Amino acid sequence: MTSSTTRTRADPRSISPRNPQVIKLMQSFTSKELVKEQFSWRYYYWYLTNEGIEYLREYLNLSADVVPNTLKKSTRPPTRPMADERAPRGDRGPRGGREGYRSERPGGFGRGGDKAGPGGNFNPQFA
Repeated sequence: MTSSTTRTRADPRSISPRNPQVIKLMQSFTSKELVKEQFSWRYYYWYLTNEGIEYLREYLNLSADVVPNTLKKSTRPPTRPMADERAPRGDRGPRGGREGYRSERPGGFGRGGDKAGPGGNFNPQFA
C-alpha cells in the first residue's frame, strides 16, 4: 500500500523507497499481470497473483517451499466460535421489549421516581 501522492519526505536517512519508484514498479508488475491493483481514497493497494509469486521466487532465487505468510494457514485457534457452533438466533432467551423500557422503576427521568424540575413551592419573581 502506498499513498498516491508523489511527494517524499525530506529526511535523507529514510531507507524506504520513494513513492514514485514504488508506484512505477507496481505499474510495471500490473502490466505484466503479476499483481492486481486497487485504488481507493488516495491509496494504492496491490495484491500478488500466483504468477507474481512464481516470478519473485525465480527473480530472488527462492526455493519452492518459501510461501508468503498471507497464503499460510493460521495455527492460532479462532477467537470467536464459528457460525455452526453458535446457538440459533431464536434460542438466545428473553430479550425484553418496550415494556421494560417504560416500566415504573424508580430513578431517572420518565421512570416514575423523583420528577425532574422545580419543586411545588417554586415561585419565580421577575423585576
